[in-house]
Amino acid sequence: MKSQYDLFTSLIAKANRCVQKIKNFEMEEVGLKGKQVQCLFHLYNSKEGLTSTQLCLLCGEDKAAISRTIKELENLGYVFFEEQSDKVYKNPIKLTNLGEKIGELIMEKTNNFVELGGEGLSEQDRKNFYASLALICDNLQKICDDMEKKNG
Repeated sequence: MKSQYDLFTSLIAKANRCVQKIKNFEMEEVGLKGKQVQCLFHLYNSKEGLTSTQLCLLCGEDKAAISRTIKELENLGYVFFEEQSDKVYKNPIKLTNLGEKIGELIMEKTNNFVELGGEGLSEQDRKNFYASLALICDNLQKICDDMEKKNG
């Protein structure tokens, strides 16, 4: 019998690998990479735009990775900076019209594969699953934060 640790880590890793594979496959037709998809997804859901710092938190990526990704998306014509400050990192990043179209496509595809991934779950099972997963993630984040403080 697998230990709780082994079961938890192997299932989380398997789910993550599948999500990454699906994202790469589904976005191949428009030439987008995983980080680009994540940024576009969050920007599409935020009509006011997001700063680089906000995107770092939402995507779980460091500043350098988000900065590179935003530059790539800007070069592709999907995003622009709304100038409100002389410091670029404080300016909201917004979608262009083309970015909006790609954002809509991303939403359709992600909603579809999340729905298919949860096939067979009742609405209550789905709510319980997400509540449990959120609690586990919060607890793990606290452990990480405590470790960082101790090793400061």
